[in-house]
Amino acid sequence: MQRFSRPAFRLLTGGTALALLSACAEPFDADFRDMGNGFDTTSAALNPPARPQPDDRGVISYPNYQVAVARDGDSVTDIANRLGIEAGALARYNGVQPDARLRRNEVVALPGRVAEPSPATGALATGPIQPASAAGAPITTNRIDVTTLAGAAIDRAGPQTTAPVAAPRPAPVTQPSTLTANSAPAAPATTGVEPVRHQVRRGETAYSVARLYNVPVGSVAEWNGLGSDLAIREGQFLLIPPGGAAQPVAAPITAPGAGSPTPPPPSAATPLPAEEPAASPVAA
Repeated sequence: MQRFSRPAFRLLTGGTALALLSACAEPFDADFRDMGNGFDTTSAALNPPARPQPDDRGVISYPNYQVAVARDGDSVTDIANRLGIEAGALARYNGVQPDARLRRNEVVALPGRVAEPSPATGALATGPIQPASAAGAPITTNRIDVTTLAGAAIDRAGPQTTAPVAAPRPAPVTQPSTLTANSAPAAPATTGVEPVRHQVRRGETAYSVARLYNVPVGSVAEWNGLGSDLAIREGQFLLIPPGGAAQPVAAPITAPGAGSPTPPPPSAATPLPAEEPAASPVAA
């Protein structure tokens, strides 16, 4: 058995301790995806982005739908009155009674679009939250005069021998700018990812919905203002935090007691195709 000298042993143990400390600088990954500082999606899966802040009315607007965030002591009727919509329609759309009390930060889906958030309603920008690729294009303040450009090119070419010299052209007129000194630039659009909106079916729980989209159940509760018991109701709309799985394909649902759908049995009216016997091998 080979023995190490005391200085070599101290050097070896010191290097081992340094390696362990450097490995502990990042959170432990049970499937060892982080070995060698490789590609790791653990932090993204465990820390999805936070829900956007609503405006003063409680409205969060996306291109395909809008939701309202409840305040302390709000009922469905209070939200409907604040937004100027019918309380009965809002309650039926969310599978709840009009006089039902909502939790703080609970999300209620809107059956139709209301006025878009704007700085007048307490939002930082105007309009729905758009993807970064569709956040708008730069504003053009000057127009291009093709006639002026062509005339300048002819003047630079000089007089031709086969044609008379053109008369001097008047100075080009500059088109007025679309922005004046007193006009303020438009507010920038808010960018973000539109989350999937899931409607709860009978028998589903917050845990089953989180597993369905591969997101933490705590993030589902935070985005939708669920209580400590994580209770959800049938017909409720849940916002799925971005970063999870795409919209899953729904399986066919049958009525209670109806059983699972089975394929139709073979019918005597439609005979089976004739079976052709396999060809016998040819002797050499």
